[in-house]
Amino acid sequence: MPWPDDYILYSINVEDVREAVADEGVRELTDDEIKAIGDKLGDYINWYDALLIAIQEVAPDVLNSDEEEEDD
Repeated sequence: MPWPDDYILYSINVEDVREAVADEGVRELTDDEIKAIGDKLGDYINWYDALLIAIQEVAPDVLNSDEEEEDD
């Protein structure tokens, strides 16, 4: 069964943020701080490179297919 295009493959929620803070043993974040962190996450996560790394690991032939065709 194919996955629908709008299926979410990965996400980070507020519980994840709170768990990370608890794991670090620091004070709890305010709601405003959590919102601001959510707004900033995209500045620090290079999702495109992470996606390419995951593709390379799972299906290495996909990213190398153009190079192989050029070598023929």
